[in-house]
Formats: sequence, structure tokens, C-alpha cells
Amino acid sequence: MRTLPKPTENSGDVFDTCIDMVSNTNLKVRLKATKLLIENAASEFDGKVTTGELHHIIREVIVNGNVSSKELADVYTFRMAKLGTAGRQIYDKLKIAPKNGVCPLCSQRLVTTLDHHLPKTQYPRLSVVPFNLVPACSDCNKSKLTKYPTCSEEEMFHPYYDNIDNDLWLNALIRPMTPPTILFYVNPSANWNTLLTGRINYHFNSLELNKLYSTHAAVELTQINQTLQSLFNNSGSSGVKNYLLEGYESRRYPNQNSWQAAMYKAMADDEWFCNGGFIM
Repeated sequence: MRTLPKPTENSGDVFDTCIDMVSNTNLKVRLKATKLLIENAASEFDGKVTTGELHHIIREVIVNGNVSSKELADVYTFRMAKLGTAGRQIYDKLKIAPKNGVCPLCSQRLVTTLDHHLPKTQYPRLSVVPFNLVPACSDCNKSKLTKYPTCSEEEMFHPYYDNIDNDLWLNALIRPMTPPTILFYVNPSANWNTLLTGRINYHFNSLELNKLYSTHAAVELTQINQTLQSLFNNSGSSGVKNYLLEGYESRRYPNQNSWQAAMYKAMADDEWFCNGGFIM
């Protein structure tokens, strides 16, 4: 999970841009009449996301008495996400925000879409509000689907508001078996309160990040196994440990909470592993 700069676009202006080319006069009039409600929804989201109160935002089926949730959701689908539409430039700007195009929700896969932090089917007024649109990979997006929080602890990590980049929180451990299994878990920072700890754990478990990281770790371990065996034969456990510590230092530099950094630290710290436990 990585922090991103908060979008600076005005929600009302974004909405105006998206509906500018609506040709159906009746629909356009009804949509325009919801602009203030869109702006109010953006302000409410902006205030409550920092206090763990997103679950208090009312879910809607009809907005302003005559606009359906589908009609507002379609503004995103057909007038922002669709190629060639007026809102597509805003969509693309939000989508390319993450460094190296890596999904900020899993810190592993490539961004392919925008995820609605609160689903547009349940919160239609937030359909094109930039604060609610997070660049994400397709797997993270599909994992969230129409999930919405029912309590503060179910309010998932939000890259625009939650900055945990400077806190070391991702740990790994070695399960001694053949071949070894590497498991990942959230080890909350001392800087975190109980609510943030609950939210990060909920995010980590909901997106099955342990499964994702463990799978990649198994591949990594296979790739370095021959090197580890050569070091062990020539220099013993100390040679293996030094190699793993060097690997940890190089991998934690760009992201101390990467699964790679956690993996190399766990391997280096595990006496059983360094003493030949890695041998397949």
C-alpha cells in the first residue's frame, strides 16, 4: 500500500466536464440540477475519510428526487472512463499518478483502471469525484467490487489520505518445511492507533495480500536457491546471511514495506533457513 498525491481537480468542474456533451435535454437538465449535491458529497467524503466516518455516508438509489443511481454511475462509465469522451483526460491523469504504474492498493500489480473507494452503485454522487477515484489493478478492483464499509474498521486504506510509507509495518516469517513457505502479515507501527491498525489489517486481508506476496516469494526463492546453495557450500550460514542482508538493504531502499524487503529480512533473521533450510 503506497501513498499518492491527493487530486486537485474541483469535483463540480469535473462533473460539468463529463456531462457537457449530453445530448438528451431532459437528462442533462436533471444531471445539472445535481451539481451542488455532487459538490456537497465530495466535501462530506473529504471530511469523513480522515475521521473514520465514511460508513456514515448515506447510500442512495435516487438523487435529487429524479436522477437514478445508474444515470449518475453512467456519467463515469460513458463520459469519463470511455475513450474519446470529455472526461477521459481527467481519468487518464488520475490513472497515471502511481510511480512506475504500480497499483497503490497491493504495491505489486500494474494499474489498469480506476477503483471507486466507495462504490458508485451505492454512492452515485461520488461517481466522478476525484477523491473517490483511485488508480488500481484489475484484481484489486474486482476484489472490492461493490463492498462498502459498515463500520470504521472496514474503511480500507486510502492512498490519498493514509500515509504509512514511512512506517515499517509489513513483516514476513519462514515456515520450516520443504520447500520453505514465506508468510506475510501486518505488524502495526507504534505510531498507529487502534483504528488505523484495524483498517490496514482489513485491507490486507480483504485483498488477500498474504496469498499474493507468498506466491511471488515462492518464485523468488526458487530463482535464488542455487545461489544460496553455492554460498552455503563455500561460506556456510554466514555467507548465506550476508547475501540475504545485502538483498534486504537493496530492496528496502525504494519501499521498506515491499514484500521483497520483508522476505529478505525474514530469511536473513531465520537461523534454520540460513543453516540450509532453504535447500530444496
